[in-house]
Amino acid sequence: MANILGNTEWVADLVPELNARKIQFMVDTDEVDDELIEVFVDELKRLAGELQEGLKHSDADMVRMAAHSIKGMGGTIGLPEISVLGLEIELLARDNELLPIIPFVEALAAWIKTIG
Repeated sequence: MANILGNTEWVADLVPELNARKIQFMVDTDEVDDELIEVFVDELKRLAGELQEGLKHSDADMVRMAAHSIKGMGGTIGLPEISVLGLEIELLARDNELLPIIPFVEALAAWIKTIG
């Protein structure tokens, strides 16, 4: 699946102990098809926009809710790294730590451009 949606190794640069942490988000992805991938990419684009908007307006709740949705989506599509990234952003937003989120959101936005 990762080949279809591009390389997610960049997440390891942002999230400590990624390999151990992504296990909780791994699920069987035998039922993932092209339509589901398209929906995932579209929704991820929308949520990334919400992350950016939330950061722009210092709205930690908006960032947290978008990150929570991203956390739930990644593993479902076979990208547990994206779920871990969403979890990291969600936890930082919950603590109202918005500045450390910026590199996560920038990296996510750059990756989204490579997948669709």
